Amino acid sequence: MSFNLRAFTYIIPFLFLSLLCIPQGCKKDISSIGLDLKDRDDLLNAVFTDSVTLTAYSVLEDTLNTTGLVAHYLGCLKDNIFGNTTASIFTQLVPLGNNITFGKSPILDSIVFVLRYNGGFYGDTLNPFTVKIYELTEDIIADKTYYQHHSIAYDKSKNLTYSDFHLYPKPNTKVKVDSLLNPHIRIRLKDELGERFFKDYEKLESAETFKKYFKGLYICAESFRNDGSMVNFALSSTLSGIRLYYKEKDGDKYKSKQFAFLINSTDAVRFSHYEHNYNTGEQKFIEQIDSLKSVKEREKLGEKTLYVQSMGGVKTKISFPYIKAFKEKNANGKNIVINKAELVVTDIGEDLHLYPVPNRMGFQAVDSSGKLVIMPDLALGNIAYFGGTYDKNNKEYRFRITRYIQNLIQKENYQPYIYLVAEGAAAYANRLILNGTNPAEASKKLRLEIYYTEY
Repeated sequence: MSFNLRAFTYIIPFLFLSLLCIPQGCKKDISSIGLDLKDRDDLLNAVFTDSVTLTAYSVLEDTLNTTGLVAHYLGCLKDNIFGNTTASIFTQLVPLGNNITFGKSPILDSIVFVLRYNGGFYGDTLNPFTVKIYELTEDIIADKTYYQHHSIAYDKSKNLTYSDFHLYPKPNTKVKVDSLLNPHIRIRLKDELGERFFKDYEKLESAETFKKYFKGLYICAESFRNDGSMVNFALSSTLSGIRLYYKEKDGDKYKSKQFAFLINSTDAVRFSHYEHNYNTGEQKFIEQIDSLKSVKEREKLGEKTLYVQSMGGVKTKISFPYIKAFKEKNANGKNIVINKAELVVTDIGEDLHLYPVPNRMGFQAVDSSGKLVIMPDLALGNIAYFGGTYDKNNKEYRFRITRYIQNLIQKENYQPYIYLVAEGAAAYANRLILNGTNPAEASKKLRLEIYYTEY
């Protein structure tokens, strides 16, 4: 018997549709049918649409957990679109060891604050900023979650730096001290702090005792020249902390020694503090994030341009007001299966050298009770399936949100809106300017691409 390949090719689609309609197949959860179809070429007899109505506008971020990050940004930045942003750090320190003594009559050489570069920066590193360091007067609580807007009381009258320190960022340049060390900055502190540690050495008997005595540091940045910049530092590095250099008497001579107060210890709590002054930004951006304006006014502004900013700044609310029409249009008794749903976000930023876009973007879904939750498509743990990585060639991000859209149509588990956010927003200084829902170039609009099947 001969095999007719052409006839077999025609039979396949009918077999597929027949399998969907057998009784046991129709019992399958409607929210999961077709979700294993990954390529467009596999979507047999599927209907395509990208005309689903979306509304969107940008909003201020409410809360962002910045506690205990591996790396923290420090700096100040003037952005023509987003206005002024400053990033500062609150941190505890603990002595390296217990029951410390500095010998008889120690002589202070210097006391230095060290921050190890993490390699990242944002803005123009040729633009310096001033670093100031203050002593905290309020405890940082170990089991408390600190957010981007939290602050701790500090002694505003006393800057601990020995002299004005203007930071010209060199995140890739190694530093020669006794040997060649990884890239870092060294800020000399006032000698009186070192003398205090000598005098009160008994306060160094343990981490807890020391933290009650010396509550920690507030490290902040101030504008010095031009537009400033943001620099990423690894506070988790053993390099980061305070170094006390001194001489200890050894017989008739003095021996050079050093002692460290570390930030990277599990006993030391730290968090980032971000401040945004949007009043100096672009007017159409300011108007869109203005909560006093009506939703319709803000959605109108969102038709052309939308915005996302990390560091507890801005996110974009995207709504699907008529998505249930997919269910209602099938009054003839047919069902609709969403085979594939992708949300497409197009970047329209211009200066990608100074302001690189986030490598990854993400979404926050909202459940029926109004709580922020993980997108159901991402909850599977397959990031490659979900998407969200920046495509440099097309200047876009694609997100596969099939399960979420099917759920909106068939169930009531989620609210019909999501928030577009920068992934790692607590630890990265990025912003994204994207096309709105009805820009001048229609092919680049914020859109939902759907492939669906009727049966």
